[in-house]
This record gives sequence, C-alpha cells and structure tokens, in this order.
Amino acid sequence: MTSPLLELVSTRPTWARVESGFHVASRDGEFVGYIDQSRDGSFLAFDGRSTPVGRYDTLKEAQRAVLSVPTTPVPDELQRRRLSVLHRVAVVAGVVAGGVALTAGAVVPYL
Repeated sequence: MTSPLLELVSTRPTWARVESGFHVASRDGEFVGYIDQSRDGSFLAFDGRSTPVGRYDTLKEAQRAVLSVPTTPVPDELQRRRLSVLHRVAVVAGVVAGGVALTAGAVVPYL
C-alpha cells in the first residue's frame, strides 16, 4: 500500500532547464508542457501537445499556467485503434522484408 505522502511526492511536476530560456515540465515521467522565453523577455507557455497557453511576464506565471492545463487521457477505443493500425503496419513491413529477402536470394545465387 502506498502512503499518501509518497502519492503527493510522485504527482509533483519536475521542471528542467534544457537551455537558456527553455524549460520543460514532466510529471511521473510524462511530458506536461514547456516554456520558451522570447526575445522581448516574456515567457511563452505551451501545453503537452504544443498548444499555446499564453504569454507571461514571469517564468513562475508561465509555469503555473502550464500546470493548470487539464490533461486529457487518450480514450481506450482510440488506443485500441492505434495499436491495431501499428500491428497491421508491422505485419505488412514483415511481409515486404520477407519478400525482399526471398527475391534477393533468387537473384543472387549462392556461391
């Protein structure tokens, strides 16, 4: 059983300064959003899908804005469809690779 204190700690966001003026947020290993400082010194905030959240005077304001955007989980049905498409692509790629290997063997006989 997880203690409430550990649950609180694990849901806190982590901010990383990737380079000067560029900050990235994650929570529990998941990308949350980022902030890019513009040439005029303001901070442009973006959510986890790179949708602009707004322009802010301070980094702290921009960070609060990024963290206030609700995250929308991918519905289960959409996930199943995506996996189905990926499986089909993998099968087709395997068949094509097998066909290429067979063709190469027929064109270049063993020495």
